[in-house]
Amino acid sequence: MLRNVVYVLLIIFFIVASVAAYAVITTFNKADEAVVEPIGNLVRDLILPATPVILPDNTTIVREINNLTRLETASIELEEVITAERKQDVLWGALGETMVFVAYGTVYAGVDFAEMTAEDLQVVDPDTVWIHLPPAQYFDDIPALNTERSFVADRDTGLLTKGDPAMETEVRQAAEEKLREEAQGSDILEIADENARQFMQDFLQGLGFENVEFYDETPPVPPPFEQEVPKGFAVTPAP
Repeated sequence: MLRNVVYVLLIIFFIVASVAAYAVITTFNKADEAVVEPIGNLVRDLILPATPVILPDNTTIVREINNLTRLETASIELEEVITAERKQDVLWGALGETMVFVAYGTVYAGVDFAEMTAEDLQVVDPDTVWIHLPPAQYFDDIPALNTERSFVADRDTGLLTKGDPAMETEVRQAAEEKLREEAQGSDILEIADENARQFMQDFLQGLGFENVEFYDETPPVPPPFEQEVPKGFAVTPAP
C-alpha cells in the first residue's frame, strides 16, 4: 500500500516539475524575443544611412565653363608717337609730306573658355578638382587704337603738294600695329593667366570644390574615388 502511494506522489511531482519547466522556458523565450528584436532593428538602422557619394560629372562642369566663352582678364594702356614721311628726297622736299601722330590705345588679353574640353577638368573627390586652362592670348579683334584720344600733332607738306589724303589712314594702321608690338614686350599675358586662374578658382569653389589644382597640361585621370564609410555603416544604392 505504501509503495503505491510513493508511486503516485512521484508521478504528481514529475507532472508539476514539467509544467513549471515549460512555464520558465516560455518566459525566457519571450524575454529573448523582446531583447533580440530591438537589437536587430538597431543593427539594421545603423547600416542603412550611408548613401553613396556621386561625384559631379566633369563634362557638365566644362559645359558651364564653355558658356563663359571669352574672358578679358588683363589690359594695358599704351602711348606711341608715330612719325611718317614720304617723298622728302624729291625736289628738296617740294613734293614731300611729314606727319607726327600721337597714338593712345589699349590692348586686351584673356582666356577663351570655349576652347576647354572635358579632358581639361578631372573631379578627384567631392572636394578636389584638377583643371587645365587654355593659354592666355591677345584679343586682336578688339581695336587697340583709341580713335577719340589719338590725334595728328603735326603735319607738313611741300610747296608743290597738297598732301596725300590716305596718309593719315596709313599712319593710324601703323599705330595700331605699333601698340600691339609694344604690348607683346610687357607681362600682360602672365597677368591675364593669373587672373583667369583666380577667376576659375572662385567659380569652382562656388560649385563646392574646396581644393582647385591647376595643371600646365591636361591633368591625368585620377584613381577611382573610394568613399570612406564609418565602421558599422554600409553604402546603399541611391534611390
